[in-house]
Formats: sequence, C-alpha cells, structure tokens
Amino acid sequence: MKKHLLFLLFLFPLTLFAQKPAYLFHEKGMELFKAGNYAGAIAQFDLAIKADATYFEAWTDRGRANYNLGKKDLALSDFNQSAKLNPRFAPTFFWRAVVFTDMGQDQNAIADYSVAQKLNQDFVDTYLNRGKLYIKTAQYDLALADFNKAISLDGKNGEIYYQRGLLQNKSNKTTEAINDFNKAAALTPTLAGPHFELGKIYATQNKHDQAVAELGKAIALKQTGEEVYKIRAASLTALSRDAEAIKDYSTLIDIMKTKDIDVIRLRGDLFVKQKNWAAAVKDYNKALALKKDDVPTLLARGKANYMQGKSKYAMAKTDFNKVLAADGNNAEASLYIGKILFEENKFQEAVDALSVAIKNNPSAEAYYIRSKCYYKLENKKACCEDLSKAQQMGHPEAARDKMTVGCK
Repeated sequence: MKKHLLFLLFLFPLTLFAQKPAYLFHEKGMELFKAGNYAGAIAQFDLAIKADATYFEAWTDRGRANYNLGKKDLALSDFNQSAKLNPRFAPTFFWRAVVFTDMGQDQNAIADYSVAQKLNQDFVDTYLNRGKLYIKTAQYDLALADFNKAISLDGKNGEIYYQRGLLQNKSNKTTEAINDFNKAAALTPTLAGPHFELGKIYATQNKHDQAVAELGKAIALKQTGEEVYKIRAASLTALSRDAEAIKDYSTLIDIMKTKDIDVIRLRGDLFVKQKNWAAAVKDYNKALALKKDDVPTLLARGKANYMQGKSKYAMAKTDFNKVLAADGNNAEASLYIGKILFEENKFQEAVDALSVAIKNNPSAEAYYIRSKCYYKLENKKACCEDLSKAQQMGHPEAARDKMTVGCK
C-alpha cells in the first residue's frame, strides 16, 4: 500500500506538468521573442503547440520567430496552419503577407494584406505595406488610396507620409511630394529617407544650398549608398565649394571603393580647377584603368597633361589621338592637337587639325589659333578672315591682332 502511495505522489507533479496550460508556454515564448531570443521562443511555442495543437496564436508567433531567423519556408508553413485553424485572425495574414513580400510573391502578399484589412479595418500597417506593393506593381491610384487611409488612421506616422511622398514624386507631383517629405521628417526625425528625397529634388531644381543641407541631414542619419554623396558632391561643385565636393568624392573613391568612373573623373576635374595637375592625372589614370577607352576621361587627361607644359605634350597628344580614334568629330581634341602643333611650329599640320575642330564645332579660340598659323605661313588673307571670325565670336585679342597684321 505504501509503495502505491509513493508512486502516486511521484507521479502527481509530472501529471501537473503534462497538463500545464498551453498559454503559459506561449507567454514564456513571447518573453523570449521580445528579447530577441528567437530559438528559445520557438522551443516554448513548440511546447504550446504540443499541449494544444489548435492554439493558432502559437503557430503564428512561431512563424514570426522562424521568419526572424531567416527560415521563410518554416514560417510560411506555420502561418498556413494558423490560417486553417482560425481564418479570422488578422495577424496571421499580415505576417504571411510579410513573408510573401520578402519572397517576391507580391500578388499573394497583396491578397493577404487585403484579408487582414477586412478582418481588422484599423490595422494601419496593412494599408502602409499594401500601398508600397501597389507602387512596386505600378498600381498608383490604389497605393494613394491606401496611404490616405493609413494617414486617416494614424496621422502621426512619418513613414506613411514618406511613402506617400515617394508616390507623389514618382507621379511628378513635386510640390505634394515636398510637403509629404517635410511632414515625414517633422513627425519622425530619425528617418533619413525624407531628407534624402528632398535633397534630390532640390538638386534637380538647382536649389543647391537646400540640397546640400538636406543631404547632410540624410548622411547624419546614416543614409547608405553612393547616391547621397554623388548628389551632394555635384551640388557642392555647383556652389563652387570645391574642397567639400572633393571630400565627398574621396569618400566615394577611397572609402566606398566606387567603380563609377564618372565620380573618379569628376574629382579629377576639381583637382584641375585647383591646378593640381598631378592629382588630376592620377584620378584620370584610375578611371581609365576601369574603362580604358572612356572618351571624356581621355579628353580630360589630355587637357591636364597639356596644361603641364611642353614636357607633357607627347602624352597629351596620345590621349587626344585616342579620343579622335573613337570619335573622329571631337572638336575639342582637334583643337588641342592644333594648339600643340602650333607650339611645335608645325603650322600646316596645326591648320589641318584646327580646320577639323572648326568644321565640327566653330569656336573663337579655334579661329584665333588658326589665324596665327596662317600668319606664320604668310597667308595674310586667310589670317585676316580667321581674325574677323574670332572677333565676331568674342575673342578678346582678335581686334588688336587685326590692327597689327594690317587687316582691312
């Protein structure tokens, strides 16, 4: 008899454990979930489901934990089971839509967000997320309706105004977009996106001071990617704030390791403005290492070499000839070759090169340099004709030279 009693006393606590309500495991799982311990949460949700296989909340929350661990297929399976158990539980459809979105199944995601909305018409994030999918699938009117509805439910959510601003901007409603981005930034000061978008808009409107200010805020808020620095550098250049522009380009080149040859060339161009020829040529070399036949960079390097004087003329001429090999109508390359040939006292060859430049893009400088070649070749008539053309086009020395030569 005593043995039976001891056995029952031993069995009693195990029986209590086996009969522990499923919701207690679920509550413990949610504590772990909120703490970011998703594996531990899943273990508790497993126990909840084992205790009650119809506990749909546990299936949904286990799906969320699996999703946060990157196990999308397991998450989807959990959400499917929860939906079967309770087809009226809105969070299941919301979170399944999140997974579908991440898997690129946009139409399935839209369908689930729609179900979640029918079950809970005040579920703000369903309108926000479905609106983003409507933008992605070019259903702009539906997206606008969703964002407007979301704002009517929660007018203090900056993310909603930001998303609506993106839509307005895409629809070429710039004023409305600016208003939405400003509202988003005011409501949610930690959002970088609105400042980035405002910066881009102001840059295209040539409001470069405002662009620089907004892009600076975006960068301070950890806006990632090359574009923010590219746009700010361009606006800084437009404002003649060259040292700051060089700093942004250097971030792109030296820290972010950009492969955009335009960025590298543009920093080189700023070094040219500072007459730092060596630094400019170094950048042009770096760009040409990425794309050896890039015409704008070859042209820029040729001009930088030319500006360093006769010791660099051979290198400059090589670059200009490469430009002409790729683009035989490039007037600028022909002009510079003509200038080099003139300074090398090769006057007839200079005339030929300058004539190509004039044919493709007449300029006061090309006419003026060719007039000097004709003077050296003792062709006074051609010299005077070119000086007249140069004067008409505004060359500052042409009128004086006409008097010196004795042109009529």
